Amino acid sequence: MKLVTKIATIATLASFMFAGVNLTWGNEYTDGGAAGMGAEESFGVHFDVNESTTIGWEGGLMVGLAGPAGTTFRLGYADTDPTLGMSYTWWEGAGQGWGTNLSTALDFDLTGNNDFAVTVNLGLGF
Repeated sequence: MKLVTKIATIATLASFMFAGVNLTWGNEYTDGGAAGMGAEESFGVHFDVNESTTIGWEGGLMVGLAGPAGTTFRLGYADTDPTLGMSYTWWEGAGQGWGTNLSTALDFDLTGNNDFAVTVNLGLGF
């Protein structure tokens, strides 16, 4: 049984190790509720699980699922608020090695506060 556990662990880690990785850095603009509009820096890392699913961290746990017309549905959990959103990559570099992209995401908090965030990111991936 120990051998099976070791093989499963190595296979799982290898799938993330050789997966596509995308680092994002940008600005997040929020409605801020009663405090008014706000802007913060945003940083994230996303791993490709397969060609239509990513998992990563962008201010909290984030799962991305491929949507229509090149969009990505985003399911997240940051602090105590689950979020639902959508992102679109509107430019991708065509170079070799590190790929670059520019994307925009819109996320809504699902806690009934009607809060939302718009994020503009520069992504670096391989």
